[in-house]
Amino acid sequence: MKSRSESIKIIAYTILFFPIIFFILEISFLLLNRSNDKFAEGTIYDSLTGWRKNCNNKKVNPKNLDFLICDKNGFIKTPFETKNKHKNTYGILLLGNSVAMGEGLYGFNNEKTFASQLEKYLRDRDPSIDLVNAAYSGFNTWQEHVETFRYLNSEPFHNDLPSANLIVSFGGIQDFWNFIRLLSTSKNVKEKKYSLANGMMINKTNIEYINFLTSSSLGNIKSGFSSFINSLKTSSHFLSYLNSLEFFKKIKPGFYEKKQLTIDIEFSTKNKSLKEILNERFDLNIDEYEKIKNYAIRSTIRNLSSTSNLRIDSKFIYIYAPNYFSSLSEDQLNGNNYKYLIGIKHLIGNPIFPPRVLEREMHLIEKDYRETLLREINKSNSITFIDYSQIAEATNWFFDYSHFTEFSASKISSILAEDIFLFLNK
Repeated sequence: MKSRSESIKIIAYTILFFPIIFFILEISFLLLNRSNDKFAEGTIYDSLTGWRKNCNNKKVNPKNLDFLICDKNGFIKTPFETKNKHKNTYGILLLGNSVAMGEGLYGFNNEKTFASQLEKYLRDRDPSIDLVNAAYSGFNTWQEHVETFRYLNSEPFHNDLPSANLIVSFGGIQDFWNFIRLLSTSKNVKEKKYSLANGMMINKTNIEYINFLTSSSLGNIKSGFSSFINSLKTSSHFLSYLNSLEFFKKIKPGFYEKKQLTIDIEFSTKNKSLKEILNERFDLNIDEYEKIKNYAIRSTIRNLSSTSNLRIDSKFIYIYAPNYFSSLSEDQLNGNNYKYLIGIKHLIGNPIFPPRVLEREMHLIEKDYRETLLREINKSNSITFIDYSQIAEATNWFFDYSHFTEFSASKISSILAEDIFLFLNK
């Protein structure tokens, strides 16, 4: 029978063994990764926009195609990049959310992303064009405004950043999700704190994350330990290697497999009016809905107007991008196979009780919101916009509620390139 001292030694050695082994493995994989820059995963906290793509990688890693490749400034790489700016370079700053960023179209050198294909079509017509992809996942028009401000302040000191002669905001859906969030939380007093700004700037989740970091820095042991574990998960070279050993997840360049966000409903249900949908799904009457809608639209227009006026000698154009709801066919809207939205909890900021809304019901809400938004923008006469909501020929142009397939990204970017030249030649 082992003595107590021997048992203590075994426990002590065991406690020391794992950290030492982990340290050796970490150093080993750090040295290995020096010759092959690893992909930085996920997002990081950003003091200006709330979050930003964590982009520290500079080289292509053919073994890991899960993430987009970024340049040294943190922008999603496009095929052409200015090395030394000159008078003949025509810079285009692309703003937007994950759709414009190119989520779902990962691959070698980001060649299949929406922005990369747009730049290719533009440069086929005019080789002086350099497009900078400043779009990021989850960005609404307020964050686009902040990102533009950052770019205009930074560009004079960077030879690899062209002057923003044209600013293109390509989105719509992220502000729509902000609107749905307002509908979903309209009766929740907690969402109406001054610091949250009703989620129209950055959402509550991000604010809570900032508070969490502050708590850690002030000495909260629980928050500090959680921060350490999260940091280990995202920064460890060894854990990153283990994560890459998922052989069953074979992701090919230019393709990203995403789970469907819908489920089929077997029974038939009658078409409902917008008034009925609001009452049954959101517990709102039409007057409450109109009030929230007008509030959300005024916020979006304010953001767009602010961005368009940031630089006097820059042109600005807003594109309302197509999405799954705006592209539903008459058969899909009026047939007997209906689908509930699931996964919407994440999209609208994780409310406690996300609404169970049918796709065709969301179609009616999106259509009403979009038509009102574009009508109000048109009244302002200060923002040039193009409505692309009906440009997708079928819902199979999307692999979820908003993101393009490789085919549709190519198709839509080619159309946008033509429209940009028409706009510039006016």
